[in-house]
Amino acid sequence: METQSFVVLREGTADWVKMGDSDNSMTTRCRYITKGITIAILTSILSFFGCGQQSNSNMEKLSVTQTIYPTDHKLTMQERKDLTNKFLKQNGVPTLDHLPFVEDYTVARFRDQKEVACKVVVVYGLLHVAYNEKTAEEMIAYYKKYNLWDYVSPKERMYLEKPTRTQEENNLVSWRIECLNVLLWSLRHFNTLPFPIEMCNFSDYKNLPNLENDPTEWISNSKLRNTEDILNETDMIYRIHWAVRDASLNGRPIPANINQDIVMERHFALNWLVMYADEWDEVTTDT
Repeated sequence: METQSFVVLREGTADWVKMGDSDNSMTTRCRYITKGITIAILTSILSFFGCGQQSNSNMEKLSVTQTIYPTDHKLTMQERKDLTNKFLKQNGVPTLDHLPFVEDYTVARFRDQKEVACKVVVVYGLLHVAYNEKTAEEMIAYYKKYNLWDYVSPKERMYLEKPTRTQEENNLVSWRIECLNVLLWSLRHFNTLPFPIEMCNFSDYKNLPNLENDPTEWISNSKLRNTEDILNETDMIYRIHWAVRDASLNGRPIPANINQDIVMERHFALNWLVMYADEWDEVTTDT
C-alpha cells in the first residue's frame, strides 16, 4: 500500500484547531500521520467498538495502575508520587524528585459523570466528522437536538462551523481518539489504561453511543469510576509527560518507547477530568 505522510503542526498544548507555521519554537510540535495509520484508525472507529487493550506481554506488564497503587486506603500526595516514581524508574523512565505533587482526595475536584458522558458523545461525533462519516451539519443538528451543544467547546464549534476543514485540521481532531479512550475508561467501560506506547485499539468494546439515536439513556447510565483511580492515572501521566518533554528538549531519545502524542492527549483528558481548568479549551498539560 502506498504511504503518504501528512505534516501536522500543533502549537502549544490546548490549541488543536488553529494551525501554525513551522518555526523554531520549542512549543511547536510536528506530527507525521501516515495514510496507513489514518486508515487503520478509521477502520477501528467505524467498527463502532471501543478501546480494547493490547495483548502482548510488554503491554500487559505495563498496564499500570491496578498493580502499582494500594486500594486499601486513600493515598496522600507523597505516597502517590513515590509509588509512581518507583514504577517509572523500574521501567527506564527518568523522574524528577522535585516535580510537584498531584492533588489528593482532600482537595481534588472531579467532573460530574453526566458532563463526562456528554463529552464522550461530543468527541465521538467530532471523530465522525474528521473521518467524513458524518457531516458537520449533521453533528451540529444532532448535538442541538439532544441538548449537547452546550458541551461543544468554542474551538470545537469553530471547527464544525467552518465552510471546509483541511486535512491537517481533521488529523488534529483525529487524535482526540486518545481523549475518548480516557473518558470511556473514566466511565468504567474498561479496567485499565495501558502504558502509552501504542495507539488505542477500538476492537473489543461494544457500548459506544449510537449517533443515529437519542443518547440520553446512554448518558444517564454512565457512572464515574473510583476517583482514586483517576488521581493515580493523572499522577502517572504527569510524570511521564515530564520525562518525554525533558528528553525532547535535551535531544535524548524518548524513554521506554513512549508515544508522545498519546501522552499529550491522555494528559489533556485527565487534566480535564480533575478540573485543572474549568473549560475544555482552557486545559493545559503543564509539566
